[in-house]
Amino acid sequence: MPRLLSTLLIAALLSACASKPTEGPERTEAEQYREARESMESNNYVTAVDRLKELEARFPYGRYAEQAQLELIYSQFRLQDYPQTVVAAQRFMRSYPAHPRLDYALYMRGLANFYMERGFFDSMMNTDKSARDLSSARDAFEDFERLVTRFPDSEYSEDARARMVFIRNEFARHELHAARYYARRGAYIAAINRAQYVLQHYQQTPLVPEALAIMVKGYERLDRPALAEKSRRVLADNWPDSDFLEDDNQVDLAWWPDENKGVLSLLTFDLL
Repeated sequence: MPRLLSTLLIAALLSACASKPTEGPERTEAEQYREARESMESNNYVTAVDRLKELEARFPYGRYAEQAQLELIYSQFRLQDYPQTVVAAQRFMRSYPAHPRLDYALYMRGLANFYMERGFFDSMMNTDKSARDLSSARDAFEDFERLVTRFPDSEYSEDARARMVFIRNEFARHELHAARYYARRGAYIAAINRAQYVLQHYQQTPLVPEALAIMVKGYERLDRPALAEKSRRVLADNWPDSDFLEDDNQVDLAWWPDENKGVLSLLTFDLL
């Protein structure tokens, strides 16, 4: 008898649970999108990202699917989650290769790559990025170049062109950073090669005068006076007011190592 009563009680409980009304109807696609937009408008991008991802999962082919992916790109960028911004932009470009806002996705991917290497200290001080690996900057340059080529009249093209100029200067500065490194260690051929690379590939950057000055000093150390004079003449003819030229048009580099520095520099890592 007790076992029968227990069975009846369990059955009654299960029946009550089954008849209990749900908490409420599931939100529609439009309601979920509206909630995500409200989170964005209140600058609550963490919640916005969660709601947009939920919207994508529930309605992958819905009315707001395309716009939700665009909003996700922007929200993740605002959270400074640049790797995920790149992923979201790439996914949108693969999913909608003919979308009218493809230029926006491409621009945002470029921006995310542009800021990828910026850390906490970059926001606090003006750090020199020229000594770093510039792989993300190269990706950003390619994104911006693709944008201005495919969408020259896009509202984002002007800013993309300006950022390309900045990145190109960073590339040139990166090469000169290496040239200075080699010169300080007496590797003058390597220093000259890096300086020549700047002349060949980054002629429109403000780093060209220093590249020519490095070539002059390097050729002088290698006892190649004709090549040194040729580089000096190019510098004097094109940048007569350069800080690297003295009054008699001879080249001066304040950081250039003394000829007798040699072994002491290598042993002390340039600390002396």
